Amino acid sequence: MSRTNKLILVSHDFGLLEHWKKALGSSKTTCLPQFSALTNDELPIDTTVWIDSDGPDIPIWKDPFWSRLLKVSRVVCASSSPQNVVAIQALDAGCSAFVHAFADLKTLKQVQQVVVSGQIWVGRELMQQLLSGAGRAGLVRGAPDREWATHLTSREQEIALLAANGASNKAIATNCSITERTVKAHLAAIFEKLNLTDRLQLALRVHGIS
Repeated sequence: MSRTNKLILVSHDFGLLEHWKKALGSSKTTCLPQFSALTNDELPIDTTVWIDSDGPDIPIWKDPFWSRLLKVSRVVCASSSPQNVVAIQALDAGCSAFVHAFADLKTLKQVQQVVVSGQIWVGRELMQQLLSGAGRAGLVRGAPDREWATHLTSREQEIALLAANGASNKAIATNCSITERTVKAHLAAIFEKLNLTDRLQLALRVHGIS
């Protein structure tokens, strides 16, 4: 059964709300001018909630409201001046994405599609930082076992290692003398075999962190 596309957009910036509505347009969209308006209502079930983290009344991530909200809804955290440290805090709290609030319409729509499908969306720069961090953590822990590679072909293992260390599809394609389309097909097969959904999970598995 496909998920619904119910949306709640939370921001004190009217211009930002209009930008989001243009990108995410849905007949089931509710706009709220402040975070407190969200907390005053019943928690939205099976809804994607876009939250402007620059709002004046956004609670700290340790506030118990976040855990209650994140249990029942998918949350996209956005900022007009994004910082990786804040992004990591948001994702660690359980948000499904962290994005520049005024990203182009195509990117915002893509974020929504990824989140509604049940996956995590992370921007390229932050993903590179997280993958690099995973690699360093793996080195600290010592050489991980290669159980993850058991059911992968030699080519899939090669691509998995490159991706887990932060290589882009283009870089992998060049390194392996194949097309980017073929890289994407291999990654899809790798994710399916390892029961993963994204590169970050792959990096953690390959480096023996999860």
